Amino acid sequence: MESKSQLVQTTTKDDLILSGIYLEGDKDKEAIIFIHGFTSDFYAHKFYHVLSDRVGENGNSIVLAQNRGTGICTEVLKSNRSDSEYLGSYYEKLEEAHLDISAWIEFLKNEGCSKFILAGHSLGTIKSVRYLFEGQHKALISKLILFAPFDKNGYIERKTKGEWHEHLKVAEQKIKDGKELEIIPDTFDDFPMTFRTYYSWYREYDLNSIWDFYKSEYISPILKQISIPVKVIVGSNDDDFYTKGLGGSLEKSVQYLKNNIFDLEIDIINGANHTYVGLENDLADSVLNFLN
Repeated sequence: MESKSQLVQTTTKDDLILSGIYLEGDKDKEAIIFIHGFTSDFYAHKFYHVLSDRVGENGNSIVLAQNRGTGICTEVLKSNRSDSEYLGSYYEKLEEAHLDISAWIEFLKNEGCSKFILAGHSLGTIKSVRYLFEGQHKALISKLILFAPFDKNGYIERKTKGEWHEHLKVAEQKIKDGKELEIIPDTFDDFPMTFRTYYSWYREYDLNSIWDFYKSEYISPILKQISIPVKVIVGSNDDDFYTKGLGGSLEKSVQYLKNNIFDLEIDIINGANHTYVGLENDLADSVLNFLN
């Protein structure tokens, strides 16, 4: 089915206008929502361009979707187009990510789509999995495609040598004191963010611990509940995946996934980094094999 991409917008239940690129496809096929990662967007990385071209040729409807984590500090308009809110990776809360995905599902439903695949990259993989437990339209998700899952807890364990548990208490107190929008100290993280975002990322509960590859024996009660097919695609040179420096390895991380996800396919793209630079077509081949 030949169609042209369109710049489109949708509005979340908490009144934020999000932009994206929409490619219309066969309404009998699953529509795919691509969910970008931390500080990122829906257009910068080349793999999004290649995926939209190649998967679009397969006939699936596609949305390359903005979410409230776009950029570092991003002004997002509200529906009256006069008011706005500053969001982006400085300010976002993972607990609110489902609102963005629901808005894009509702956009696609209005276009005549009825079945949906969430395709998240990096931090977007966490948002995609969480949607199955927090999302308004979670029953309509038929598959997950997860690009470069990000072991954020393993990363912060390496960064702080375990002190992040104490930093988390500081963030919690800042929130109680009404100072949640202050920026964390440099020693807390390599990435600037507010205390509210830090607390959202690292608060210790099951939904925040799904990619704890650094705990190779960890059994995730969240991943164990996923019953739909899941495809994980990771590069062999993606350090965030196999947590160098904590005794982790690519093989141990793969085994972690196999131990926790019931209906799973894994592809390792040899030589690929976190954004598949130079190997975007290999990534598209992997996605198309899963779809077909």
